[in-house]
Parts: sequence; structure tokens; C-alpha cells
Amino acid sequence: MSSITALDIGSHSIKIIVAKNNKQRTIEKALEVKNPLASVIPQSGQELAQFTELLANLFHDYKIEQSDVRLSLPESLVTCKVIDVPYLTDAELASAVGWQAEQVIPIPKNDLTLQYQVLNKPAKNQGNATMKVLLVGAKKSLIDRLNNVLLELGIEASLLETQLFSLIRSLDIRSDDPESIILQMGASSSDIAVISNGMFEFSFSAKNGSQLLNAAIAQSFNLDNQQAEEYKINYGLDQTQLEGKLFQVVKPMVDNLTLDLQKTMRFFNQNHPSQKIKRIVTSGGPAAMKGLNEYISQNLGVEVVNGAPFSNVKGQIPQSNHLSFGVCMGLIAREL
Repeated sequence: MSSITALDIGSHSIKIIVAKNNKQRTIEKALEVKNPLASVIPQSGQELAQFTELLANLFHDYKIEQSDVRLSLPESLVTCKVIDVPYLTDAELASAVGWQAEQVIPIPKNDLTLQYQVLNKPAKNQGNATMKVLLVGAKKSLIDRLNNVLLELGIEASLLETQLFSLIRSLDIRSDDPESIILQMGASSSDIAVISNGMFEFSFSAKNGSQLLNAAIAQSFNLDNQQAEEYKINYGLDQTQLEGKLFQVVKPMVDNLTLDLQKTMRFFNQNHPSQKIKRIVTSGGPAAMKGLNEYISQNLGVEVVNGAPFSNVKGQIPQSNHLSFGVCMGLIAREL
């Protein structure tokens, strides 16, 4: 039986999951390795060669299956917009979607790779009935760079998908779930998406990744980056640790993130007066920081929970760092 390989390249680490392509998506391997290049996409010929060598070594050293490789796209490389358009047939929408994208996606037409999905369509054309359509645009030149890295290894990616949409799939959110914010915390940024009635509403990226927090901790306590990472995860917002000194370092940056979440809640409520965000679901390695969920919950008055990407699967589930693998599990779960 063939296997699926999910690849999530982050600036801090590279996550890989290999799973059997069966109904249960049984996990065969799950690994997270440091990204020594600290970049998610090659910017030069030299970086392209380094990226290629890095991935070649990973696939070789860990004997990773290459028949069905699925790759995530960082939110910083894409633009996602939900638009309302008059009722259109499939053919009419296909004809009009390019013009619609030009109005809302800030990528030149000659460098735009565009995908779209109808989120909500009335049963038939009724007066002022409108459709909700999701547009996802990315720069073709950047996508080509990522593809070229894999092609150098003899691999043709079977799927490229944005990190947030993979993550949302891994959470198995349904139409009767409460209105939710999905928070994907990374090293260089935090990505925020809103889900209502099981459907994507909007998303954006905030420049408050954990690299800055690690640097502040390292400087304050004279630590190397690895030690700073351990302090952040193990002690975080616990005021009883280290005489409360670490809390004082961490708090301002978490407050900035909390403010972004508060703005997101306010914007959603302005556009949906009868609805209210009731839950925040966190994911990504930094989301394991001690006390983070409780702190955000106390300040925003909503439930805050960690995602559980391995809740419905079997096999070689990793012993730790589950929050790092949500994107990979969403890629694995995608039906092609």
C-alpha cells in the first residue's frame, strides 16, 4: 500500500509525517528537525542549492516515501479572500473569477497562481441571492522555487496547500461547532483565521512570532537559543517561576498577540452582530507555552484550547510536540 508524505517547512523547524494511504491514515513516521537555513523559501541560487541538499539528506537519512509528497505553503506567501458575488453558474464563475481576484489580491496578474472554492451557494438564483467564494492567490514565481527544490530530487508534489487550511482540516471543525478563532503560532509570525458555521471567514498574519520572544529571553537570562526555548515552553507565563522575572519578559509580547486576537473578535462581531467568537484553538510549537491558554482566556473571556491533530489516528504517534504537527496532519487528511 502506498504512503503519503506531508512536509511542513517552517523557519524554525521542518515537520514531516508519513502515513499509510488507507482509511485510518495510519502514521508510519513523524519527525521534527531544526531548519538550519532559518528560511521557508530559497531566495537565491545558493539558497536553492542549500535547500535541495537539506531536503535530500532528510529524505535519504530517514528513508522517507516520495510517491505522494504534499507540501504546505506559509501564509506569508499567499493571500486569502472571501468575496460575495451575485449568483453565477459554474461556467460563469470560472470566467469571472480572474477579474474578481484582480480587485482584492495584490499580486500582478502575470505572476498570480489562483485557486477558488465556493463556500456557500443558494439552491437557485433568487432575487438578491449571493454566493460566498474563497479566493487563494500566490506568486507563481515563489511557488516555482519551492517546486524546483523538489524537482531537483525527482519529486513532483501532488499537493500544495496553505498552512491554515491544512490546519483547519486537521481540527475536523463541523458546522455545529462554536464560532472559533484558529491561532497557528510560528517562529516568525502568528496566523489567525476565523471559522463560523464550519466555514472559513477570513485570516491574516501577525508579526509576533516566537523568535523575538526567544531572543528576549536569551538576552535577559544569558541563555543560548535552545535554553531560551525550553524556558519559554516549561515556565512561560507562570509567575511562580524564576521570581516572576520570566513572566515580565514574556508578558508584553503575549499581550501584543492578545490584542491581535481581540481586534479579530471585534472585527468579526462588527460584520456578524448576531454572532460571537466563543472559542480560540491554538496550534504550533510555541502554543505549548505554560500558562498561555489560561492567560489569553482570562483576558478575552473565551475558552482557549489546544488543537489535537492525532486524536483520530493510529500508528507511530510522536511522544511530544503534538502541536507542531497540525499542518502535516491536515495535509495527510486531504482527499485528492
